[in-house]
Amino acid sequence: MGVSRASLSSAVFLLAAFALGLPGAAPAGAAPSPSPAKAPAAAASAPATPGQPDAEGRFEGLASWYGAQFHGRQTSNGEIYDKEGLTAAHRSLPFGTLLRVTSFDTGASVVVRVNDRGPFVAGRVLDLSEAAARIIGMVATGTARVSCKILPPEEAAAFGSPAPKAAPGRSESSAQDGSKGGLAGVAAGSAGGASSSEAGGSAATQAPAGASVYRIQVASYRDEKNALATLERLRMAGLAPELEVAGVYRRIVFPLVPAAEAETLAARLRAMGYRDLLVTRTLASR
Repeated sequence: MGVSRASLSSAVFLLAAFALGLPGAAPAGAAPSPSPAKAPAAAASAPATPGQPDAEGRFEGLASWYGAQFHGRQTSNGEIYDKEGLTAAHRSLPFGTLLRVTSFDTGASVVVRVNDRGPFVAGRVLDLSEAAARIIGMVATGTARVSCKILPPEEAAAFGSPAPKAAPGRSESSAQDGSKGGLAGVAAGSAGGASSSEAGGSAATQAPAGASVYRIQVASYRDEKNALATLERLRMAGLAPELEVAGVYRRIVFPLVPAAEAETLAARLRAMGYRDLLVTRTLASR
């Protein structure tokens, strides 16, 4: 059977197109041309160095603690290590930096001052003093995952320097009572009412000069209306908190709570829903 002129012309065109490499001219059954190689995806940004704060002064990771075996030895900044002080070792933060350290396990918080270098174990970001570890409930476990926040100057001013000591002889079990709040201050003990002297009122201000007292911070606000509302609610409950102004912050605090009354007051505040307490120990002014 003869080949038509049209068929012959088509065949000649396809052969010529294939020879010249024109698009769509691949013969039937030929493997398709490989698609252009994709540009490699942008490499994910390298994670921040463990323990180094971000732009907001925050970091998190695994913390450990060190105690009696180092008690009385000199720290990296020249101080004598006190296992009952609220201090910490960090690899690079300036000495004197105040950190709020919160345990992911217990929810308890403590404010510590950096006065040493460490930890020197890979994967850890902070070494806490024994007292600080006790407050957030990690003495028994040895380590805990924590979040840390550098206190801005207006907040750090309320704690002074050096940071106050924690209560001596406080048991690990008390830090894990109740709502797992630790003494982060003072552990939540048995709930219940408090007498006027246990309410952070007049008795708190009568602590003898040089006596051990607690400062309990209930909340911190930027909005003054919120601070005043909390202040009024606590006063209506028969308590006597104070409004502390530090820069843009309005803090509700019980500044001088005798040690014997601190646990009861903390328990009452937690029963009212204030579970993010921050407690430090200091001495009544002389």
